Amino acid sequence: MESVYDVMVRQLTEYFGVPQEQISPDATFEEMEVDSLAQVELATMLEDTLGVALPQGRQDFTLGEAAAFLERAAGGEAARSALMGAAK
Repeated sequence: MESVYDVMVRQLTEYFGVPQEQISPDATFEEMEVDSLAQVELATMLEDTLGVALPQGRQDFTLGEAAAFLERAAGGEAARSALMGAAK
């Protein structure tokens, strides 16, 4: 089962071409060179997967903070269920 963080990393590398070495829990989307359009696309993908969205206008989230927010917002068990379905 993938964690929310792992889902985000996979989406960043596979769909947005972010090099693995630029990705860390402390990296901001700006530092990973993820522009605002890609952030909106990523947020939509995550909302489709988890059923919750990142707050609008929060450009300063680190990847770790965003993953923790989504984990809490999805309510733990609901997030795990959604992630198990996404990993198949």
